[in-house]
Amino acid sequence: MALDQEPLFDFMVVRAPESVDVAVRRRRHVHDEAIVFKDQGVVAFEPEDLHTPTSKSEPGRVVFRRVFCDPAGDDDTMATRIADLLHELVKNLPRYGTCGDGGTKVLPFEQLDRRTYVKDGDQYVLLPDRPEDVPGNHPLLAVLHRAATVAREEGADTRKWDPARFAQRIETALGAPAGGLKSLVLTKDGAHSEPYRTSRRALFDALYLLYMMRRRVTVNLEHIIDGLRVLHLAEALVIDGIYAAVRGGTAPGAGEKALLTALAAFHPGLRGWTGATAVPGLPLVATRDDLTAYLEAAPVVHPVFAQLFRYTRPFNDVKPIGVGDLKVVRQWLTAYVPGEISHIHNVMLGERKLRDHRRLEKNEETYSFGDTSTEEHTRDTQSTTRHEVKQEAEQVVKTALGVTANASVSYNGGTVVASLGGGFSYNRSSDATQKAAHNFAREIVDKAVDRVTTQTTSQRSSTRQWETEEKNRQEFSNIKGEGHVSGIYRWVDKEYTAQVYTYGKRLMFEFLVPEPAAFWAESKLRSHTDGLVLPEPPVPPVLEKPRLDFAPGDIDEAKFRELRRDHDLSGFTFPTEWRQVPILVNEGSDGYLAEKDIQREHLWHGKTYQCRIDDAAMYQLTELRLDGSVDFEDQGGRLLRVTVNGVQCYNQEGGGTDVWYFPAHYEKTPPAPQGGPLPLHSDTVTLGLAFRWVQSYGLFVSATLHLRADALLDWQHKVRDVVFSAERKRVDALNQRRTQEYEAALTQYQEELDQLKALTVRDVLQGGSSEANRLVMDEELKKHCLTLITKEFDSDDADDLLQIDAMLTRTTDMEWTRFALPEQPGGKPPARARFTHERDQGVVVPAIDIGAARDKGTIVQFLEQAFEWHHISYLCYPYFWAELPRWVELMNQGDDADPDFTAFLRAGMARVLVAVTPAYEEAALHYLATREAWTGGPAPVIGDPLFLPLHEELRKQTDDRLGGAPDGKPWTFTVPTTLVYLHGSADGLPDVEAERAEREREPRETGTG
Repeated sequence: MALDQEPLFDFMVVRAPESVDVAVRRRRHVHDEAIVFKDQGVVAFEPEDLHTPTSKSEPGRVVFRRVFCDPAGDDDTMATRIADLLHELVKNLPRYGTCGDGGTKVLPFEQLDRRTYVKDGDQYVLLPDRPEDVPGNHPLLAVLHRAATVAREEGADTRKWDPARFAQRIETALGAPAGGLKSLVLTKDGAHSEPYRTSRRALFDALYLLYMMRRRVTVNLEHIIDGLRVLHLAEALVIDGIYAAVRGGTAPGAGEKALLTALAAFHPGLRGWTGATAVPGLPLVATRDDLTAYLEAAPVVHPVFAQLFRYTRPFNDVKPIGVGDLKVVRQWLTAYVPGEISHIHNVMLGERKLRDHRRLEKNEETYSFGDTSTEEHTRDTQSTTRHEVKQEAEQVVKTALGVTANASVSYNGGTVVASLGGGFSYNRSSDATQKAAHNFAREIVDKAVDRVTTQTTSQRSSTRQWETEEKNRQEFSNIKGEGHVSGIYRWVDKEYTAQVYTYGKRLMFEFLVPEPAAFWAESKLRSHTDGLVLPEPPVPPVLEKPRLDFAPGDIDEAKFRELRRDHDLSGFTFPTEWRQVPILVNEGSDGYLAEKDIQREHLWHGKTYQCRIDDAAMYQLTELRLDGSVDFEDQGGRLLRVTVNGVQCYNQEGGGTDVWYFPAHYEKTPPAPQGGPLPLHSDTVTLGLAFRWVQSYGLFVSATLHLRADALLDWQHKVRDVVFSAERKRVDALNQRRTQEYEAALTQYQEELDQLKALTVRDVLQGGSSEANRLVMDEELKKHCLTLITKEFDSDDADDLLQIDAMLTRTTDMEWTRFALPEQPGGKPPARARFTHERDQGVVVPAIDIGAARDKGTIVQFLEQAFEWHHISYLCYPYFWAELPRWVELMNQGDDADPDFTAFLRAGMARVLVAVTPAYEEAALHYLATREAWTGGPAPVIGDPLFLPLHEELRKQTDDRLGGAPDGKPWTFTVPTTLVYLHGSADGLPDVEAERAEREREPRETGTG
């Protein structure tokens, strides 16, 4: 075999199992049957009656009643019924305790490690997994282990085979009575003896019990099976003894004759046999190979013990189609050979050909927009107010001191004056000179240049550039040649040699799978959509409306300062709540009101002034203040009354001195407008002065103003309107920018959406390399076959066993170490870096559910190992075997580079052949019958009519691909490539065979690694 041979493909030649000779079946299988008497004293091999209420087999009676007679309850599941059955099977077995309570026998705890047991409450039930532990009085069972050891020693002995010596050793080991081995096994009539029959019955019952208890506990059947094999071997040795005696001339007794007649059913040569000639197939144990066959004989159990309740409700009707001879086609590269012409370059004499090929693909997109706005305000305001008042008054006052007491009532000009007084007076002669000078100056220069420049530039530039450039240059020159030139290029083909190798027999299963690629295609599409970053449609812009988060009444002084920082409120000043302002005479802007030497014609004197109060339109007058003096005549009934806009704001009457000085006169009772505060709606007011008995006066009048609530609210509204107007401009600009951004995003979204719409299912389902595609096909077909074998992953999840989560969670604290660089306050550099230990509490982490993992793992491991999934073979049938509505979809699926994967994607049905792994045949058949994985150890054969022939067919296996024998002659085939070769080139194609021979001559390195 060449060093570089590699498997090309596998295939199976499937055929039905060959029929098994009856004598071979009796030799290689231990049947639960006995030699019994029939009518007319005929002895025959008859199966034990296992399935009647009166059966001699205790497990047989229990199983018969539970399976066939006891109806299942509405709430009884398969697991519940099996658990009840197993409980009943062990209820009569010996029970032990560890403390001796309740009258139970005490079991030393160290024996638990050496015995097979089940727990029933607080008691231990030991299972009879050794012949000597089988309940009942069966002395023969105690010596079976010794006889089995003798048989194995004889099988391994290198001396010449001596059947008589071996029979004597077995007879001694079994402790046969005086009559020898024949009297131990048979009665004089030729039937099974009572010790042999009851011992055999007890062993089969123990085998049935253990076989069923495997569903609850791990059980070793090896010792019980060895005991049955010894009894089976002893029976064969006894028959050989009878056969040898008859051939030696000893006339058979009645019982022996009857036994030979019964054996004639299995050995046709015994029919009419007189003992003079040999019979093929007898003696039964003629060689050590025959001994080995008996030591490897498999007990046969009735299917009801394997399937239990599934005997009436089968788990799976999948059956093997037969036996396949595994053949593998191996190939190896033989040579590179020139193929057909690829193309020809012709260059004529004197011609030069230059061929340039340039491929450039470029795509560029640029999109931008901008918005710029500038706003400027300039204001220049200058104002000057200057007010100067000079007052000079000279007054001579003469006073006489005296004591007075009087009361009088007088009437002058319609005024009734009543006075009552008492006091003193003094005469004083003094010259009083008063000089008063008032100088008031106010100069306001307000110059503001307010330039607000708002510039908003929004620019979006999207550039996508994809460029591919490929340059090829070829130059052909024949200027100085001797003739025309033609360059012929040929394809290069690969030549392979193939050979078929045979690798033995396999148990074969065939499955028909509908739409094998359906799940993979669906998962591929879903995975593509889940992992695809879909373009999200741009959200339509939320166009804002100008709105303010405050009401006009919320504009206090602090709010006004805040607004002034963000908005142009240069035309506003926050109004003062209280103001003390002068009342100024319009003429000459003089606030001094004075008259001298008033010529009185009447008792009364009055004067009206048109005055102004700066910025008074928002206020109301609450108090009036007078500064100066009034000189009255020496008369009673003096009076001073001041009105503003016709409303009396001050009224003072009385006697007293001739000169009234202000504000001393009304410090305790500030004058206020009659009827309450006087609203002022403009800066101009009418000030009226009324006197009685006045001679001269000189007054300054000022007012205390309080801000009106309605005027403040009006001012607040105006401020808010200005802010709202600015906010509206800002919002309009923002809305415009958002609208432009949305339109740009919408354009990009439409482009990306168009690209996605161009994507087809075929594009998504493109596979990888041919090898990767093959792995996908193998995996999907394996899953479908497992679905049909296990009834898992199908449309009905009611009976699933594997859909259990072996991974749960647990909550724990988690610690880890990380590098920390502590930050220092104030931007200082870190003092020291170090590794710190962190801890999170209550972290949920995955954790294995041990029970579920064990249950699930047992089945998974068995199914992975029991079948040769790496040798799966399949054939894809066309799309039209799927339902009609799916035809178009299947037809559009495919892989342009892999025709095999295309066939898989389009298949409406697939035929799959799966081989059972050698040595797993019985376990696979056992699983199909019971839905339980065989966990190891020697397995009985289920007595199904199909199973026994398959068991015999596959009993002898060749190695699993460790060698392989050539089958037929090798052949060659050619595979085209994309390589091109110049015909007539000085460099020939590689000689593959020579290189291979050279490699095989070189010493190969060996070693371990």
